[in-house]
Amino acid sequence: MAFKHKNWLLPLFISTSVLMVSGCNDDDDDNNDMSTLFVANDLGGDLGKINKYTFDKDSGPGNVQQAINLSLAEGIAKDAGHSLYQAGINGSGQGTLRVACSPEANAGYPMQDISRMLTTALDSPKGIAIAQKAGYAIAAETGDAQNAVSLVSLSAAGTAVPVFVIPRANIGDSGAWDVAYDEDSDKLFVAATNGNVAYYANFMARIRTGDSQPTHIFRAANALASSNMHGIVYDAAADRLVVSDVADPASADDGSIYVFGSASSLQGAVTPDRTLRGTDTHLGNPVDLQMIGHDLLVAEKANAGGRLLLYRDIAAGVEGNVAPDGDFLLSAPESLLVDEQMHDWHADLSDLSGETISRLYVTSNAGGAGKQIFAVPRDLNNIGRSFTPVLNGQFVESLSLDANGNAVVSMDDAGSPSTGGLSFVNRLASRANGGALNGSIDRQLIGANTQLVAPKGIDIAGERGLVLVADLNGAAPGAIKVFSLCGTGNSKPMFMTMLQGDQRPWDLDYDPDHDRLYVAATNGTILVFDDYLMSKPAVATRIIDPDDQSGFSASNIHGIVHDVKHDRLIVSDVGDAGVANDGRIYVIENASSAEGVTELRLELAGAQTLLGNPVDLAFDGRNLYVAEKSNNQLQKIENIYDLNGLQNRAPDKASPFTAPESVVLSPDFLP
Repeated sequence: MAFKHKNWLLPLFISTSVLMVSGCNDDDDDNNDMSTLFVANDLGGDLGKINKYTFDKDSGPGNVQQAINLSLAEGIAKDAGHSLYQAGINGSGQGTLRVACSPEANAGYPMQDISRMLTTALDSPKGIAIAQKAGYAIAAETGDAQNAVSLVSLSAAGTAVPVFVIPRANIGDSGAWDVAYDEDSDKLFVAATNGNVAYYANFMARIRTGDSQPTHIFRAANALASSNMHGIVYDAAADRLVVSDVADPASADDGSIYVFGSASSLQGAVTPDRTLRGTDTHLGNPVDLQMIGHDLLVAEKANAGGRLLLYRDIAAGVEGNVAPDGDFLLSAPESLLVDEQMHDWHADLSDLSGETISRLYVTSNAGGAGKQIFAVPRDLNNIGRSFTPVLNGQFVESLSLDANGNAVVSMDDAGSPSTGGLSFVNRLASRANGGALNGSIDRQLIGANTQLVAPKGIDIAGERGLVLVADLNGAAPGAIKVFSLCGTGNSKPMFMTMLQGDQRPWDLDYDPDHDRLYVAATNGTILVFDDYLMSKPAVATRIIDPDDQSGFSASNIHGIVHDVKHDRLIVSDVGDAGVANDGRIYVIENASSAEGVTELRLELAGAQTLLGNPVDLAFDGRNLYVAEKSNNQLQKIENIYDLNGLQNRAPDKASPFTAPESVVLSPDFLP
């Protein structure tokens, strides 16, 4: 698995402007006149599309680059893992949040294959925000009789109920149209359709105590009688809030934009720092807002069938009846998303060299009946908190982490033949000690359509929104089965690669930079598939046969890591699974071109290594971590590249751990 992958916090209870509004704090954005822009339109009948544009501040959005059809028509947002979310009413009349995993990279697949319903338990969701670290979608609701805001887990599926709500009664007996959440300062602002803005300080912390009362409520003192707040964006660095007011939805010329300074201290009726209103503004129904640097984009739905308006440096300049700096016709825009804010996030955890890593996660599977994941410090000095990612009668196998900090766990029921599946765990680091899989927060992929029998190693191609699974399946051909990261329930694979002859996969590592897949096979070889996701080759491009000099006869490759930086493979060989002293670790140079019997840069073998069944590996760019199952150890081999040739040496650290099955590194940049 690719360079396998902060604190176990309290249970998860956390909530168009989106997390992305943090991008408006970057002064450099003002010098960039080109942005990727997603626009959700409303075509009527609760249907619309999300159109992708390259937006130029001078010439506008240009032609549609891609149309993404989630069959909804309301608010949109995006997370760090390239997943696109949308709210709306589905064809059955249910309030819905839906997610598509990497729709830009998977344009060739039907939308139903790369998307899922997060929930159909809402009433009338409009604007949404992503709480990236906490793992929640915060949805504003306009028509629910009880709730104004609902929080839903980003890993949920189907009919999952909200984990927290803000009642209408708490914000002036009103529905809400949009929300703005800044995660770093833990502040939430809610745009209410009665003209109020509700502010929540320390939002996540207060939610854990069940407190849904706002810190303050304020409104524009100069609002029209029919004030009706819609779009909302927050600049945390300046503590500045920009809100749009559609006033009477039937009027095409009574819309307003308000700029509020010191937003987190406002209460009652306050005069905005700047107000835009009047016929020259073309503001009638300004339904959504987004920032590009200090410039404001407005989705104006009423005028001329729809417009996209641009106001440069929205906090400055005169107020009143001021024409926009950019005015572009655009059919029925409903929600905007400027996609330039996730540049600091890692789509694929394929190379952790140089990253700060404080923790490992390890699954334990004694006798094929293990159920838990444990957090372990990288010095291996103790076993930390635990989490159970499976249901009754299911047992853990391998573990991987995606760019959002979610865990994907392969599991089976230990039957003969077994039934396999995947568990998707929301924000593993934030789960409570002793916690377990929760149907309102997490989900599983399991059933006959999955064709999973005995899934072992897994790897995540995050930028492609895919999870690759090594299905051992000893009773039939082994296979690599590829699923969408949005997969749920009894979903079929996106595609499969059936292996040849006696090839059975135990683990795999996908190199996203070169679209190359490395597979550890139990017949003692390493299968290499070039152009794997692009071409879907039916047979391996090359087969690497490690030139083992240990003298042990049995070979059975299990753990595999591809070091992208040095183009090296680090693999483990369990030898005879019934023997506790014939395990080996190999380092192979020139992985991308190696073929046939291949000389080893390093081979660790012999009694001093304490290697019997080294079933999984993790590598941080210098140090190798080993799940040694038969000898019940976690091992650490420091500075492994300083070693060469055939060596019988003890690990630098060996700590007792019952039957470790899978080990991953959790870089500190993950939530």
